[in-house]
Amino acid sequence: MDNEQQKDELIALESIYNQEEFSYRKENELYEVTLKIFISLPEKYFFIYKDNRKSDQRPEKVYISHVPPLTLLITLPLDYPSTSPPQFTLRSSWLNPSSISKLCKELDQLWESNKGQEILFTWIGFLQSETLECLNIQECFNIDHVYTFYKKTLEKAQKAQELASEGEKKSANQSSQSSRESEKKVQDALTVDSHQKDKKTSMRKKFRKAKNRRQYDQRAIADIIVGRNPVQMLIDYNELRNQIEFRKNFYSCKICFTDKLGEHSTQFLPCTHVFCKECIMGYFESKIKDGTVTNILCPEEKCKSEATPGQIKDLVSPELFSKYDSILLSATLDTMTDIIYCPRKSCQYPVSREPNEIMANCPVCQYAFCIFCKAVYHGIEPCKVNTVEKKNLVKEYQEATDERKAELEQRYGKKQLQVLVENTMSENWIHRNSQSCPHCNAAIEKSDGCNKMVCWKCNTFFCWTCNTKLNREDPYLHYRDPHSRCFNKLYHGLLPDEEDDDDDDFIDFDFAISDEEDEDDDDFDENDVLFVLNY
Repeated sequence: MDNEQQKDELIALESIYNQEEFSYRKENELYEVTLKIFISLPEKYFFIYKDNRKSDQRPEKVYISHVPPLTLLITLPLDYPSTSPPQFTLRSSWLNPSSISKLCKELDQLWESNKGQEILFTWIGFLQSETLECLNIQECFNIDHVYTFYKKTLEKAQKAQELASEGEKKSANQSSQSSRESEKKVQDALTVDSHQKDKKTSMRKKFRKAKNRRQYDQRAIADIIVGRNPVQMLIDYNELRNQIEFRKNFYSCKICFTDKLGEHSTQFLPCTHVFCKECIMGYFESKIKDGTVTNILCPEEKCKSEATPGQIKDLVSPELFSKYDSILLSATLDTMTDIIYCPRKSCQYPVSREPNEIMANCPVCQYAFCIFCKAVYHGIEPCKVNTVEKKNLVKEYQEATDERKAELEQRYGKKQLQVLVENTMSENWIHRNSQSCPHCNAAIEKSDGCNKMVCWKCNTFFCWTCNTKLNREDPYLHYRDPHSRCFNKLYHGLLPDEEDDDDDDFIDFDFAISDEEDEDDDDFDENDVLFVLNY
């Protein structure tokens, strides 16, 4: 009869709970059951912790949505449920032995109240929904005791490591006998600190601990791993459980507006906006291909949440993620004022430079270079610049603040910058106000007169308007020829309100210029006023 009831109970539980929560096996004619009890936490639940040895330390608060499950290991006796209760042990990685013992007593009382009936489902329901109330931790729970134990263990391990290191150093310089003595001292240091205290005090502590240990239920087991940070353990588990719960639920993508399982979706934090992986994968790929890898934000309008590298790695190809990682690293290094890249194209290694130094030395290819112009280090010699850089430099220097001017003068030299500015201004003036001779390239300024010009240097005739070299025998033919682009433009630009198409502007060159005047064209025309630039 009992065996049949046990089978029915196990089959019923198997249909209610999933494999993670419930499993069983038969060993030596007895059923062994493993139950994972997931406790439901209220909203805005948190735990607090601090080192109890520091009375002035304020407790830290951490909000969580999940805690590690309680593990209930059960063996069903042959005469359960008619006579004997199930034999069990209750384990927890975040409750202290006293709290677990209290839960064990509650399970015993539930059996006494329901003796002779199947009890497993009742136990599960109690642990799931009433654990917090039973332990009076409805709003938060305290892990000071566990955290203090962790800190003590960590400090002892560090102290032992330091002593061991000192012993190794001494052993290198001492004989084998002194080395053995040093090792013995290290071993002595690793023993319990209570040996260094008064013997009576030590005995009292041992007696008190033994007495307290007997007060705990032997079925209550605290799964505390020595050396594991309990705070980080709870935080890590909470994040893991959030991911598991997320994958189980359905969400509506805010881009394509389709409902998909969480395992086919991705969530941005802390905003919690959810999108399907297909849409976000395309979004990430376009950002990376465009080179916009810093601060990839949630696609939701006006949202400031950023994508994590883990999110990006899960969705894009390895090649694209490698590109993302490389660009992101370069962008990060660019923000560091003490990092500069090796200018050699075959190297491009990030080089750390010393403050106030203008030389950097690549540790990979040993290239010593100027941090400003990236050329081979040239000492106190000013950096050389090309034409385009020269133009930009002059503009920057003229518009710069006093602080920026000082930086530029340190880099290029104050005198060189002043000469560069003066020369550039002269070049600009010449470019705006003069023409170059088409034969010898001499700069010529026109102050007045017609557009037929004569070079002061090589005596070449040329047109001021189009810079065309003119016929020496008849330089005015250029202005009389209807097919010339300067036809009838001998005085173009001199007459106010001039219009080329007006008949009033037509000049009878046959009347104005005789053959005799043509023969004297070797000399400067009295209408042509020249200004010579010594450039």
